[in-house]
Amino acid sequence: MAVELGFIVEGHCEYESIPSIVSKIYGYFNFPINNAKGIGNIIKNTSDELLFLVKNYSPRKIIISLDYREAEREGLVTNCIELKELVIRNCELFMQTQQNGSLNLPEKICVIIADKTYESWICADYENLKVNPLFDADKITENYTNVDEEIPNPCSWLQSKLKEDIDMKARANRKKVAQTLRPDVAAIKSRSFRKFHKEVTNINFT
Repeated sequence: MAVELGFIVEGHCEYESIPSIVSKIYGYFNFPINNAKGIGNIIKNTSDELLFLVKNYSPRKIIISLDYREAEREGLVTNCIELKELVIRNCELFMQTQQNGSLNLPEKICVIIADKTYESWICADYENLKVNPLFDADKITENYTNVDEEIPNPCSWLQSKLKEDIDMKARANRKKVAQTLRPDVAAIKSRSFRKFHKEVTNINFT
């Protein structure tokens, strides 16, 4: 049976967090999500990732979420635009090669780049981080317009706001942090999350 949405995400953090974020938009998360386990894998094997979702779930729309900074760090691309165009080309090639096959292809595939990393989206609702038990509210004093541009290293920023002896890499803690994010607020403070939010909420096709 076809579903409205399907997700392909870059790694474990996104895989564990995106369901919580999307459930705050819809009130539930009942969509397939595939963990590509690395930016290199999602770039080199875009077709395989798409094929898995399409073959098993037939989503009408697929959202691919990537980190720009990780791709740059691995020397795969030199800028955000290059990364997006590369993956879009891979998606177009997949659609072309499967056009005459038996698969129920998606009506739309969207590529969303988190700028600079997925953690930028968490930073976007910095006001609500103040009430998260993992964070020290007194350390969060900034006011931002667009965290994508104003927080150069979101991972370091988050780490600097934690209470003592909190391990951000722990799976349970990552989930607690993601649960803080309010999508409507993050969409105001992060341009890249605003694009993600728009694509998640817009599932009416003409």
